[in-house]
Amino acid sequence: MAYVLITKGEFGAAASMLEPAAATLERTGYSWGPLSLMLLATAIAQQGHIAESAKTLQRAEARHGTKSALFAPELGLARAWTRAAAQDMTGAIAAAREAARTAERAGQAAVALCAWHNAVRLGDIRAVDPVTRLAAEIDCTVGNILVKHARGLADGDAAELTAVAEELAGIGMAAAAADATKAAARLGPQQR
Repeated sequence: MAYVLITKGEFGAAASMLEPAAATLERTGYSWGPLSLMLLATAIAQQGHIAESAKTLQRAEARHGTKSALFAPELGLARAWTRAAAQDMTGAIAAAREAARTAERAGQAAVALCAWHNAVRLGDIRAVDPVTRLAAEIDCTVGNILVKHARGLADGDAAELTAVAEELAGIGMAAAAADATKAAARLGPQQR
């Protein structure tokens, strides 16, 4: 459910759900504890709460280990969004790229595609090639839309970014749609 809320851009609702879940799960020693903290840090960061997301990320990192190794890409994405909240976009993109590479090394193609798309959302114009490669491997509608997002960003095509924002919103990916809209706006009216 947290993934869905975060994807929909409902960060406050995700955080409200994850806070009590994380408090309960982190005491169990199971992998769900660190994962809930990773997702909580991501949701908090995307609301712009720098200190709180950094504190939650530290808790996730402290509890991450062998049992939660499967979720290493999610930890990387929590780092990326926490850095983005602190306006460290270079660090945010680097963390998203590392999350994607970690997922690829683990054979998690769909997670890798998601992580590379997070890099695109953060402004990574070099993510177009891995997004395109993974989308071809997975061959799904969402992947094709993510390729359009990556290509529009890489090409500096405001019209394409505006169109892909509508597609993303249409499939419930409101957070990514908002990022595509912001990227189009940054390019200015002369590019539209």
